[in-house]
Amino acid sequence: MSDTGLPFSSLALDRCLTDVLSKNGFLRMSPVQEKTIPFLLRGENVLSLSPTGTGKTLAYAAPLLEKALKSEKPTSILLFPTVALLDQVHQVLRTLARDLFGEEAVKALRSRKDFTRGNPRILLSTPHLYPEILARYDTSMVQDVVLDEGDMLVYDGFSEILSLLSSAIRKGSVSFFSASLPTQKVREVTKSLRISNVVDVRDAITAHGVRHHFVFARSMGPEEAFLSLVRALLPTKMIVFVSRGDTLPRLSSLLKKEGIEFLSLQGQEDKRDIRRKVELFRRMPIGILLATDYLSRGIDVPDCKVVLSYDLPRRADYYFHRAGRTGRFGTEGDSYVLVLDDEESLDNARRLSRREESFDLFALTREGLKSQRGQYLFKSLGKKDQSNERLQKQIRHAVNETKSKKVKPNYKKKVQKAVDLVKLKHRKKVVLTNIARKGGKAQDYHEDERRRKR
Repeated sequence: MSDTGLPFSSLALDRCLTDVLSKNGFLRMSPVQEKTIPFLLRGENVLSLSPTGTGKTLAYAAPLLEKALKSEKPTSILLFPTVALLDQVHQVLRTLARDLFGEEAVKALRSRKDFTRGNPRILLSTPHLYPEILARYDTSMVQDVVLDEGDMLVYDGFSEILSLLSSAIRKGSVSFFSASLPTQKVREVTKSLRISNVVDVRDAITAHGVRHHFVFARSMGPEEAFLSLVRALLPTKMIVFVSRGDTLPRLSSLLKKEGIEFLSLQGQEDKRDIRRKVELFRRMPIGILLATDYLSRGIDVPDCKVVLSYDLPRRADYYFHRAGRTGRFGTEGDSYVLVLDDEESLDNARRLSRREESFDLFALTREGLKSQRGQYLFKSLGKKDQSNERLQKQIRHAVNETKSKKVKPNYKKKVQKAVDLVKLKHRKKVVLTNIARKGGKAQDYHEDERRRKR
């Protein structure tokens, strides 16, 4: 929640809604809310991009509640990639709707059993039930279809959603929210979903309160390293992420032998068990939740102070979603990545280190964590990246990407701009490599860049 943004009372919202928002502690808008809400209030669709933990849910919830006040039929449909995220947003909307028109007006549809009688105004579901929603309810008054964690819906196994939403897309009623949609995909999404407005308030991938750390285990096996790191981080409230579901039983067995309290969760479990475990973890003052990346999208555990990645996911964006489970809404938190002494683990860490976020480095010993100067992970970075041959290859690629068969206005300027961008990224990588070699922290460079941009 922002302390510096415009107040919600400055919007053209019903007085009852602003009172409910105030009652629940929502007084001022965060940047994503300030820029997104006006579009939805005016009946326009929007592609809204903001780091995790910065208030995207309320950015669509507030205007949708406003519209629901004016109708007794469904006015919006929200679609989610996971039931866990659906349940979390459902709880937020029910709490806000309770004093407006009754919480029963917000309906969560997790399975066909949930299609009961009533007059819901806001419907929440997953994509596979969307056709049935259209068949069961009078959706003639639906003005908004919102895709939360839209990049996961459109690109990660739910590509059929584009054909399902064809009618809503033609009406221009589909909005898309995400923390990690790559910049190069923005144009593709706006074109395929016919979205006319883009809000992007990302100056970092995760919120500024998240600190990122590599933990390098030189002389330990994976199991010993995992237990040593967990012991070093406890007591705290921690989510441990793994990339493979079959890793969970092994880590569970290790923690059980050590007598460490934990919960284990993966997406294939019964939905009721998932909800129960998430709520139980929220109530725990300290403890560990072992989870797959199913839980990395949108789940809010306000007092989670630590995220640990036992291994890295296949896509770097998934790591940043993991890290976003801590440091939410202006708080601080730490995200640790366990790096083992093998080429795959080191290569994955190297690739991640080239992203915009900066990482501190720790060495893991049997005595605990020791801060390092960076010689292990970064000693081989830069030699290949700084070579003139690689730079020239990147420049040629940028020029070819910008080329057009037809001569267009400002063609030369566009090509030069693309080349300049490649050179800028190359210089930035060289600077970061040199900083690491000299034992400095990349964070200092990023902070200087942010201050300069302001």
